[in-house]
Amino acid sequence: MQTSRTTLRRALLGFGVLLIASTSVQVSAVISHGMFDRLGPLGVSGLRFAIAAMLAAAIIRPRLGGRNRAEWLALLAYGTSIAAMNVCFHVALEFVPLGVAITVEFLGPFLLAALGVRRPRLAIFPLLGLGGVALIARPTPEVNPIGLIAAGVAGVSLAAYTLLAERIGRTTPADRPQSRPLHDLTIAVVVAAVLTAPFGIAALPSVETGDLAPLGVAAVLGVLIAFGCDMLAVRLTSARTVAVLFSFDPALAAIIGMLLLGQLLDPLTIAGIVLVCVAGGATIHLASAAQRPAADG
Repeated sequence: MQTSRTTLRRALLGFGVLLIASTSVQVSAVISHGMFDRLGPLGVSGLRFAIAAMLAAAIIRPRLGGRNRAEWLALLAYGTSIAAMNVCFHVALEFVPLGVAITVEFLGPFLLAALGVRRPRLAIFPLLGLGGVALIARPTPEVNPIGLIAAGVAGVSLAAYTLLAERIGRTTPADRPQSRPLHDLTIAVVVAAVLTAPFGIAALPSVETGDLAPLGVAAVLGVLIAFGCDMLAVRLTSARTVAVLFSFDPALAAIIGMLLLGQLLDPLTIAGIVLVCVAGGATIHLASAAQRPAADG
């Protein structure tokens, strides 16, 4: 009984932490969106990563020693996936509403999980998800194909980010210090900052004094808090549980987009988002349940 209560408590805490992460990402996106006209989505991404990397390096002071070649390669790939995910997501926001961008991005881990569903009768959920995508991607004045493509690439990067986060956990020693994940995350953010530095440098001449505070807030919310909370949620529950909880992101994004950006979605688009949320959450849950007996055996 005590074990069940502890598990439930950790799951609820993990959900709360992930809700903070999701809200941070989307509020950061709203702040960043306000600077796109002058700095561009690529410039905002580069500057945001630069600020986040400097803050994280100063606070965490990551240790560079004690890693083998496989760990370094995993960290480099991890940082690359973070950079690609954020840059493509920002590009998508320039062309499609926040709720649509987040929904299409979620297709990455959704389709990844769909590959793990072996029973033919369970294929109904991926098909429902595809139906939702069809409703979202249909030609409308609010949805630009460029934005859908960019969000799709962000989704592929999100799937890679999820896989790499698990791989980093497996390749690092079991007796590593409790602070080691924060050191790994800091190194990955620095890698992302280096990769996006050309965009930030190109945008520097257009930066005004009034941009510094929004860029700083966006960096803290969208990078440091968001990825830090993701990592904490995985440690409290599991990577698969976190992936299931990601299915709530599209609905949250649609609400935030409506409240903070005035992005009103038509009924069919809302229906598509709901379909993707339900189908994605069910698919990831079923895929993880199917893998659990194999892991136990």
